[in-house]
Amino acid sequence: RPLPEVRMADFNAAVTKTLAREGGGKITDDPKDRGGVTKYGITQRSYPMLNIRALTEEQARGIYKADYWDKLRGDEIADQIVAECLFDAAVNMGVKTAVRLAQYSLGIDTDGTVGTKSIAAINAEDAHAFLANFTLGKIARYVNICMKDRSQERFLLGWVRRALEGSAA
Repeated sequence: RPLPEVRMADFNAAVTKTLAREGGGKITDDPKDRGGVTKYGITQRSYPMLNIRALTEEQARGIYKADYWDKLRGDEIADQIVAECLFDAAVNMGVKTAVRLAQYSLGIDTDGTVGTKSIAAINAEDAHAFLANFTLGKIARYVNICMKDRSQERFLLGWVRRALEGSAA
């Protein structure tokens, strides 16, 4: 008998949701947003060599695949919602920070890099338990940012909403 096909997370499904959360092709330039000019969630601060205003969705998807999804080893994550949640957090707070929060949620070494042990732990954990713990970690991080810098409080409700939306399994 052939082995059953093992399905893994799908990048295109994940990036489509994140692009929507990031406002799609709308250009923003909020002076209180440390990222500067932003389009498709790609910031001038993170990509100073790019003309953000001229960025296409295809280019944004390429950036998200190479610099976020692949670094998370998203193709190796078994649960789609878990992969989407981790990916969206990486886009929102940076890959290393999102991975450290995920690793902390799993009770494993928090080195900020997704290796074989991290993938095994992510795939072994109950998706609902992981999503609950990870979401609480994200919210705690957002509150901490606002406690350190009160000018960021205006973003807190949106961050919390995003954390909760991305964790619905």
